[in-house]
Amino acid sequence: MLRYKLYQSKRENSPMNGKWYAHVQLSETLTLEDLAKHMSNHNSPYSEGLIYGILTDMIDCISELVLDGKAVKIPNLAIFSLGIKTKPADKPEDFSVTKNVEAYKLRSRATGDLTSKALGIMARAKEQVIYSHDAGSENKENTESENNG
Repeated sequence: MLRYKLYQSKRENSPMNGKWYAHVQLSETLTLEDLAKHMSNHNSPYSEGLIYGILTDMIDCISELVLDGKAVKIPNLAIFSLGIKTKPADKPEDFSVTKNVEAYKLRSRATGDLTSKALGIMARAKEQVIYSHDAGSENKENTESENNG
């Protein structure tokens, strides 16, 4: 279950100023070791250590492949690839990596069960237990209402 808090936009000169939006509140960040342990507890015949080693090797291989210009698809998770952010050049001959490339980025696009459409069907959200809308209002208790994606 996702938990969210509402926040009010404070962007002056924006038509969205004063409007309310939800932000997901993460409960924790799991490490690769935590993931391996979680996976080994799912009636897996494989040990936590073996799973950790396989995941570590997978990460190394994905890094190697995307740096070689390949996209790597893990079904029902994401397609990983590299992206590039550049400044424009007036002519092709004026473009150079040192002058025009500003950054490289790891991109991930959801696939299968994790696409936006699929998540909209599966995800459930609940308002965070206590928060304050603004300094002048009272704290709001959770009404236990659930919102489907």
